[in-house]
Amino acid sequence: MNMNALNKNDVNILDLPDEVLLIIFSKLHMIETFYSLVNVDQRFDRLVLDSFYIRHLDLTVPLSLYHNSPVNNEIFDRIRTKILPRIHHKVTKLTIAPSSMKCILKIIDYPVLTSLSLVNFQSETLFQHLTGIAVNWIYFHELLGFCFVDLR
Repeated sequence: MNMNALNKNDVNILDLPDEVLLIIFSKLHMIETFYSLVNVDQRFDRLVLDSFYIRHLDLTVPLSLYHNSPVNNEIFDRIRTKILPRIHHKVTKLTIAPSSMKCILKIIDYPVLTSLSLVNFQSETLFQHLTGIAVNWIYFHELLGFCFVDLR
């Protein structure tokens, strides 16, 4: 087989239409999408940080990233410092777990947030976090139309 003929048929991910890329992105976990695709190029930024895609921000940790490692800390640090400041004003629904609650809720303001889901919390852990962010919690309580807490 001629190598030139093979190269002409190669498809690069950048050749795919936006609609196909959005379908691919929707199959990935949001944390992985943010960490892997934000700041790759302007097109990926436009798609991944689009209001429609990020209106429900799920920052729970997928099982593949669940262990506490420097990589996980680096991932959350990058999301907290580089990505959330760019999108916080578009988030209407936020889902978080104990591992991300402190850095996600204490640092960033979510002006259009209407739903907050706290998942995989033990009641003692939840009360510690809520006590620590009492001022923010009053703000969230006034703002939110819905709050779901999953206590384990």
